Amino acid sequence: MTVTPTPAALPKSVLQPYANARLLLYIHQLPGRFDSARIGRMVCEAFLKRGRMVGESASGLGIDSGDFTYGGYICRSALLTPQPSNPWDWLSAEVAWSETGYRPPLADGRFCEAPAQGAIWLGSLAQLQSPGVLPPMGRGQLTGLTLTEFAGPFGAGGIGSLAQPLLGERLELVLKPNRIAIVQAGDTLLSVAERYDTTVDTLRSLNSDISSTTGITTAAGATLNDLAALHGTTVSWLRDQPANSWLLRPEGHTVIEGETLTTVAQLYGTTRSTLRKLNRTYADYREWPGDAPLPLGEVLNLFAIRPASPLPGGEALVVPLYWPSTALVPGSWLFLPRRRVAASASPEPDL
Repeated sequence: MTVTPTPAALPKSVLQPYANARLLLYIHQLPGRFDSARIGRMVCEAFLKRGRMVGESASGLGIDSGDFTYGGYICRSALLTPQPSNPWDWLSAEVAWSETGYRPPLADGRFCEAPAQGAIWLGSLAQLQSPGVLPPMGRGQLTGLTLTEFAGPFGAGGIGSLAQPLLGERLELVLKPNRIAIVQAGDTLLSVAERYDTTVDTLRSLNSDISSTTGITTAAGATLNDLAALHGTTVSWLRDQPANSWLLRPEGHTVIEGETLTTVAQLYGTTRSTLRKLNRTYADYREWPGDAPLPLGEVLNLFAIRPASPLPGGEALVVPLYWPSTALVPGSWLFLPRRRVAASASPEPDL
């Protein structure tokens, strides 16, 4: 009978002295759901080898064309608090390492699971300082990553269970070039968004530490358009918040002769997509193109409050906590979206 040694009885990872990368991985309440609450952070050092560039056909969850695949082994690891006081604490030269070759467990027994997102410093770890600061970029690279698999090639038993602890737990990941922005003095959400050709809402969605919400009380006469512009978001985002359900009361629109989904959408300051969601009879754009006349007298469901209509005063409304003009902490960092590629000219799809 084969006896598998327990991790506590195993020697340190033989690759520990040869780590060439420091990784920060976020642990989410719902594994694989990067928009769910962060409940922890894992820092680890790893020995990595570059693979290939990802093509369009290989893209998937957290993986984009232009990313680079890496594989390697965990040398040592530790857990960090979910919300850091120093954004570079994971790059400190002094870390209270708790595991060698393995992922450390959370208090409830769970582990950081794949897929996971985070950041990587790929370069000489001798450059790291205490307390943590960003090392000079000349001989290393800081960028985003998606970790796609832990320990996959080893299997559950046999020779794999003996080899894995000696080498360290196996990692498979993709490195995402140019996906981290270093905040400069005077930067705001708006200035960073403009610099990297993205939106304030997109930055919020990628960075949970700036995606918090707060409540306001509406002033009589304000509109959804006004509030969306003021808080750097969209009318759709405001309507989608569960606490703002009072905005979603449907009211009817009776179709008159010649009206189409396009004309009704324009009349109420909405989109054909929104009308299709609220009126499932017209969900199939092939059966009901945007310019097809609607049945006379049909009653369409609509949002109760149009984007340009005055809101009642005194209503509670959830909005983003961070305004576009909110000053960001110099020296901190933000995840960036994939760079957009200019699309070739083509007819607008009817959505």
